[in-house]
Amino acid sequence: MGFFMKSIVLNQKDIESGCKEKLSYWSALQCWLQRYRSRRMLLQLDREQLKDIGITREEALEEVRKPFWR
Repeated sequence: MGFFMKSIVLNQKDIESGCKEKLSYWSALQCWLQRYRSRRMLLQLDREQLKDIGITREEALEEVRKPFWR
């Protein structure tokens, strides 16, 4: 599970860097949806799984509380 979540986090970083560029409405919607899904997945991880990807429960909760457009 650790490798899977690391790939999601890496993909999230790729998406975030792409979101900073000028995007079409469709691309922006896809970016926002990916952020929403990734952040919700963080809620499903236990402390050990979060530790595997290098974040704490508090950091995960902070990330989840962000609006999808940030």
